Amino acid sequence: MFPFVSNIFRSDLPLFIFDDIFVPGPGIRVGVPRPPYTNQQFRDQVPKPPNLQKMQSVKKSLADYSETQGQYWCILGDMSFEKGDYTKAIQFYDRAIELTDSTESSFFRSRGLAYKKIGNLEQAYKDAIMAIELDDRNIKAHLLCGQVLAERGKSQDNTHEIETAINRLTKARTLCAGQKKQYYEDELSKYIYRAKKLLWYKNKELEDQKKRQAIQNYSNYLQQRIDLNEEQRKKEIDAFINSIGNPDQKQNYDIPSYLICKITFEIMENPVVTDAGHTYERDMLIEAIQKNGPVDPCTRQPISGEFYPNHNIKQATQDFLLNNPWAFEYQSGENYADIEF
Repeated sequence: MFPFVSNIFRSDLPLFIFDDIFVPGPGIRVGVPRPPYTNQQFRDQVPKPPNLQKMQSVKKSLADYSETQGQYWCILGDMSFEKGDYTKAIQFYDRAIELTDSTESSFFRSRGLAYKKIGNLEQAYKDAIMAIELDDRNIKAHLLCGQVLAERGKSQDNTHEIETAINRLTKARTLCAGQKKQYYEDELSKYIYRAKKLLWYKNKELEDQKKRQAIQNYSNYLQQRIDLNEEQRKKEIDAFINSIGNPDQKQNYDIPSYLICKITFEIMENPVVTDAGHTYERDMLIEAIQKNGPVDPCTRQPISGEFYPNHNIKQATQDFLLNNPWAFEYQSGENYADIEF
């Protein structure tokens, strides 16, 4: 019926395919991590974990090293990085790398992160790759590589770099268990789901571009049909748009109300249910009880103060996010270019 379209669209749009399995080596299959909320059941009861973005060697003293050692200059670089002077930090990292004959993985990762901060994604990527080649178990190097690839993927006309970014980020998270650094898993999961969200938006953008081009091609074809009048041409193009979907039609982004916390009005990361049967975000419920006493935050009815993980809602949230990556940290009117990595 439509000569310019040959099986390029499916009826079950959107056409987004996600590889939810990462294969780090022969015989090992690791499922994509659960959303970050699944590992935070007791996060308010334990010390705050270290941040992957922080420079760890700042805690070390310069007095422990001499100017002939690379670590000395790396500490100076870390100090400059923490102050926001990334250009100076890069100069210090250059010296550290030079003194160690380019053999220290962490120095390349640190310099790469500084390059990322000043917007030099190409050099940041090169440093991340070098850090990985020197030490394939460097969690932060895989994270940096994934972050840079995701940022670069925003401006590409394909999804290759975003898909590779997801693999890199997943590899970083997989390494946590073997190195007993599970405290990084939540932060890494956040970046993985942001990357999947970016992939969803990018696929939608590319699919809409295909649709617009197909509509234009078919419109041009109809203009050449001398056997059709304007009304017939309009009916033909309308039928064509209905068959493939209107790329300019506003899409509804709806999150089921039972996944939304009644306190934060956001999708619940760690849902718990009170003895009254109401489900809330765990941290918000704890805060409400501490502030107002053991009463239900919405109904104001007395409760015991005890609550339990709502595994059904947690599973439902997990399934919803896997099928609707856009819902992670969703804000109305958001632009994928603003997703932070």
